[in-house]
Amino acid sequence: MYARFVKLTFMNDFSKEAASSLLVELGKTKGFAAGMLFRISVDISATQRYSMTIWPDRASEEKSWKLFGEGVLKKLKETGARVEISRGAINEMQISKDLDFSNFYFN
Repeated sequence: MYARFVKLTFMNDFSKEAASSLLVELGKTKGFAAGMLFRISVDISATQRYSMTIWPDRASEEKSWKLFGEGVLKKLKETGARVEISRGAINEMQISKDLDFSNFYFN
């Protein structure tokens, strides 16, 4: 499996909320259609958000990035947002041992 981590820092809370709505919709419509297995986003402040997506392999992640990720990144940067991206292979056993969602509230 392969992961993409994106840290977004926006100019203000309004731009963060507007971009977040777009990113959620893209994940639902294009991300899962392109093979994405899992997506989670966490707001860490009024102007910062982390997003993690899990893909079956590096090729799937790279293909989705070329199809729509690069364009979205360009638009986000045009708004003044700062974008930091990390990618890498992950060990399936590490996920199952370390991520415990039992205490999370999902609505």
